[in-house]
Amino acid sequence: MTIINDPYALAAMLPDKPLPAVEPRLYQLLARELQALHLHPYDVKAGGRADEQGLTLNLRFGEDLGQLLSRRFSWQVIEAGDEEVVAFFREAAERMRKTLISDYFKIMKS
Repeated sequence: MTIINDPYALAAMLPDKPLPAVEPRLYQLLARELQALHLHPYDVKAGGRADEQGLTLNLRFGEDLGQLLSRRFSWQVIEAGDEEVVAFFREAAERMRKTLISDYFKIMKS
């Protein structure tokens, strides 16, 4: 039997936590970028894992949540409100929009 005393090592084995619970500020940024393209936060499953160095964001979307975008940000970048985070969300929102449109036309075709 192995006992893990490091809470961050234990957390790494668990599935993603919902982004609003992990970092509400980033969830608000994501929602703002989605809203700019007339998308809803329910169109994406946003989750993350936090540790002492930063946060790993995972965005799942598309049919059966088959598409995944993932990026790691340090706490310094997150706290500074760096443009890198906003650019990632903007790029992700555009990809989600294209995927949703593509999925819609696939359904209409069949």
